[in-house]
Amino acid sequence: MSSSSVTSRVARERGVAGERGVPSKCLCGSEVTIFVSKTQENQGRPFFRCVRNRDVNTWTTKRDGHLFKWVEDPVFEEVEDALPRLAIVANEISKVKAETNEMLNQIQELKEEAIARKKELVKCKEWLYVCFLLLCVITIVVAYVMFGQGNQKKLSIGY
Repeated sequence: MSSSSVTSRVARERGVAGERGVPSKCLCGSEVTIFVSKTQENQGRPFFRCVRNRDVNTWTTKRDGHLFKWVEDPVFEEVEDALPRLAIVANEISKVKAETNEMLNQIQELKEEAIARKKELVKCKEWLYVCFLLLCVITIVVAYVMFGQGNQKKLSIGY
């Protein structure tokens, strides 16, 4: 068998212009449809075939120049072609999962930091309250010392 006949056979099997997967048109340009084999060796087996050529004797020989493909071949090709894309999608999903986990960790860290800041703020408010009370007490004491001892010695600066 020459290489050109092998090439043309492969082209016929693949469909229009070496199309992989489920064929849509024959090399002659006609539509392709699914038929069911009625031969003894392939009883009930589905296949794609050009609708123009209706010579049942040549349907399964692949020698009449029209498309013939068993259904499982293009299905296998479709799966074969989809596997690399599935690997890419699986890789992207893994990346997104990793990014999601990283973001969840960052969110958790930010929550913990916010809780720590709230505790710090509560302590600062407590100290501010204590300082305010201390300032009030000091102010009262100073006012009492300066103004509250009417008959006693008065605070004088100098002699």
